[in-house]
Amino acid sequence: MIVALWSGPRNLSTALMYFFAHRGDFQVSDEPFFGAFLKQYPVYRPSRELVLQNMELEPLKVLESLQAKAENGPLFLKNMANHISLVPKDAALEWKAVLLFRHPAAVIASYRKNMAEISLFDLAYREQWQWLQELQKAGKSYYLLDSDALAQNPELELRKLCEHLEIPFSKSMLQWPAGPIKEDGLWAQFWYQRVHQSTGFEAQQKLDLPAISGEDLELYQECLAYYELLKNAAHEQIQSPRPA
Repeated sequence: MIVALWSGPRNLSTALMYFFAHRGDFQVSDEPFFGAFLKQYPVYRPSRELVLQNMELEPLKVLESLQAKAENGPLFLKNMANHISLVPKDAALEWKAVLLFRHPAAVIASYRKNMAEISLFDLAYREQWQWLQELQKAGKSYYLLDSDALAQNPELELRKLCEHLEIPFSKSMLQWPAGPIKEDGLWAQFWYQRVHQSTGFEAQQKLDLPAISGEDLELYQECLAYYELLKNAAHEQIQSPRPA
């Protein structure tokens, strides 16, 4: 079984990867197509040169490696949704899809700490919506997970996710040792400080949305339109088919 997370940046995607890594019954892979993505797109990332020098850059070779890995047991893939163009559609449609999304005000404020320039493509809302439509058109099962809901009530949201995937859940899975894991991507030094300090999912009582500055207002409005489509789809997902 391959569970494929399709997220945007700064969405608790790394914490979710840690949840699967520390379960004991899943292997995990951290953005396996990132090298191929950076080869294809001339976008800035703090880890760009490091990744291009050290990761596999050919998508089909990445796919072959993941398929071989999945023969050894269940595999969780943490992907950014804007990497989807690097993955053969027939393969990606066979993976159990989870789409993780967060309110764009919080995403933009967090992402801008490391990125001077931000685009709609960087934040991947559009690509999440497009992939959701592909899954629906193909009649495939999927799960939409609201990052803000996950932050406020991790036990409830992770129980529901595990139920959808038909995998076990226990409260002990919400905790893990502080520090990195061997599967961390090469970009961990730029982005993973908080998750390395964490010891698991802990409920956040209040989520305050930051104000959006004038320079980000147009981007925010673009992202918000897709966010609301994803949010509405999440309310309706109870009607989607269960995984085979």
